[in-house]
This record gives sequence, structure tokens and C-alpha cells, in this order.
Amino acid sequence: MTENVDTSHVHPPKRSSEPFQALVMPVERASTVIFDDLEAFERRAERLYDGFSYGLYGTPTSRQLEDHIAALEGATRALVVSSGMAAIALSTLAVCKGGDRVLMPWSLYGPARDMADRLLRPLGIEAVCYDPRLDAGVGPLIDQRTRLVWVESPGSATFEVQDVPAIVAAAHRAGALVAADNTWASHVLFRPLEHGVDIAMQALSKHAGGHGDLLMGSVAVRDEALFRRLKDTARFLGYGVSPEDCALCERGLMTLPLRMRHAAATAEAIMDWLSTRSEVAQILHPSRRDHPGHTVWKRDFAGSAGVFSIVLRPEFQRLQSEALSRMRLFRLGASWGGVHSLVAVSDPRKGRTDLEWLRPGPVWRLSIGLETVGDLKDDLAKAFEHFADHVLTPVAATE
Repeated sequence: MTENVDTSHVHPPKRSSEPFQALVMPVERASTVIFDDLEAFERRAERLYDGFSYGLYGTPTSRQLEDHIAALEGATRALVVSSGMAAIALSTLAVCKGGDRVLMPWSLYGPARDMADRLLRPLGIEAVCYDPRLDAGVGPLIDQRTRLVWVESPGSATFEVQDVPAIVAAAHRAGALVAADNTWASHVLFRPLEHGVDIAMQALSKHAGGHGDLLMGSVAVRDEALFRRLKDTARFLGYGVSPEDCALCERGLMTLPLRMRHAAATAEAIMDWLSTRSEVAQILHPSRRDHPGHTVWKRDFAGSAGVFSIVLRPEFQRLQSEALSRMRLFRLGASWGGVHSLVAVSDPRKGRTDLEWLRPGPVWRLSIGLETVGDLKDDLAKAFEHFADHVLTPVAATE
């Protein structure tokens, strides 16, 4: 029987079952997943962790990316979610419940500390911030209610390097898990699971995406039971990712090591130049010998990333806006790890009492992209020229 023309528009001819393999990840979209028979449909919940039951819980495209990330992290399982912030929230909510405690270093991603106040606290989860330089000294803060200890090494703005193995040992002795925000280093420079961490998390929006057009986060683990807790929590929160974004992330992963090596080499050259500039009071990057945690960084990390901060002289505070507007290549934006160089202005001292080592003055975080060293130096020099033009020469003391 010939189908009605309307029906024919909805149901195309069945395609060939011949195997097809493309060089790049195929993008397979789906909300609804169909089943061949009633028995398979009724048992679809069994497919939540490894198969396909509904598009929100995974597609062939997202599963391929998760398998790739797991391999890169040295994990057995990985899960991708809608952002790095989503990955932090997911990890915390999967491990902690009302009455529990979570420890967060003061250097942790700022919005995560806001989450602690505005989301975790009303849920009865106590968040305690600690000095990231405590390392093994964090042990006394871990009590019987502490379920999770976060580390971020280096930190997002001030770049303290934490002794992750020492913190892991202290946490595990007390029965707590450890989660690491490893976005700065990525799996290329540091693999947290190999240092005893339980949950390795990244904001894939940064180095992995690499082009400023992707929002995604990941968590990777070696423990199957922990993975299922994370997966269930993500399901209950309605977390999902688009296959198009997964394909963009997979494409970014292909060039990630090359981009990171280029940015790191450029950053080192620029930091050497900045160290000669009178406008710069301090450079914050773990490769610098005078930076907190430099020794631990040399011990644990495979290399350097092209993201760092500088502290400018205090008198430049009021001149920042015009100085920033003079730059053409460094764009003002709160991100890092992409092909375009960025600058973000912040005051990490707000709400912190552990930064006595940080010199006074405005803090600029620089993310080095794929531009040449000379062009980026020239761009920064334009901003510094504004400082030189407007800072008054000190008047000699009157005799």
C-alpha cells in the first residue's frame, strides 16, 4: 500500500546497514531513542551507564568523547557536562549531602566559592575555604563530616601550586575524597588520578575547546561506583551536552598539545620581557623561581601552560581602563586557553587573608594565544606607554 504523502515526509526509506567509518567524529543528534521490541524498551534503564536510553543521557557522539577523555586522563570512566562550573557542582553534589563538609582552597575558581555560599549552604552542606599553601597541613581541617577536598593547582588567578599527593594522603586518611580542578594544566601537563586524586575535573571550554566558542566540562574517575553516582546525579539534575559541541571539543583535542606548547613557549618569552619592565611589580607563574610552589611544580608537572598573572604598580590602578583600550591583540575577557590572547582584570585579595606574599597593585591575568611574541610584546607596550604618559614624576622634597 502506498503511504500518504504526509507520512512519506516523516518516514524516509530505511538506509543501508553497510558499515560506514568517517575520519572524524560523526555528529549524531537525538532526544528520542527507539527500541526494536517491548522487552528492550522496558529494560532501557539498564542502558544508562553503557548503552543508550534517551538522548539526554548520552549519544554515540558524547560517549565517544567521554571514552577519549577517559583515555587521556588515565581514567576508566569520564562524563561530559555543560560547563566547567557544572562539573564542579556535579562533583560536589554527588559526594556531599546535608550535614557534610567540603573543603575548597581560596584559590579555587571564584564562581565555585559563590556556589558554596548560595547553593551548598542552603542545602546544609558546609563549605570551608583553606589556604592553598597548607598542603599536608590541611589535615587538621578534615573532620569526620568532611566528604570532599577540592584542589586547584595552580589556582585560577594567583597560581599557587598545591602539593596534591600530600593533600590526597591527608584526605584519604580521614576518609574524604579529593577532586582536582585541573583546567590550567589539562591532562597534557598533569594527570591528577595518577597522583591519587579521586575526581579529575576540567573546564573543556578552555584548552580543549581552544577557540572561545565552546562551553563544556568533564569529570574523570577510576572507580565505577563513583562514576555511577556522578552519572545519576547528572541525570537527576538534567545535565546534557549537544553532539555538535562534543564534535567541536573532539576537534580541539586533536590540536591541544601543539597549541599548549606554542602558548607556553610564547608566555615564557613574554614573562622574561615583563621581568625587565618597571611597570610590573610581580609575575605569577609556577615556572618562575620565586613563585610559591615552584619546587612542587617542577616535581609533578610535565611542563608549563601559557596562562599567568602580573601585578602592576599600585599607582596604575586608576589608569587601567584607558591602558587596556589601547591594546588590539589582547582582548578583555574572562577565559583562557584559546587561540586568541586575552587579559582579565581581577582583585584576588577580596575576601582573602592568605595573600600576604602578593604585592600590592592591580592584577592582570594573561592568556597567551597563537600570536607571535613580538606582536604581543608590542601590544602590551602600548598599554604601558599610557602608564608612562600619565603617572606624575615624584616632586623633589622641599628643603
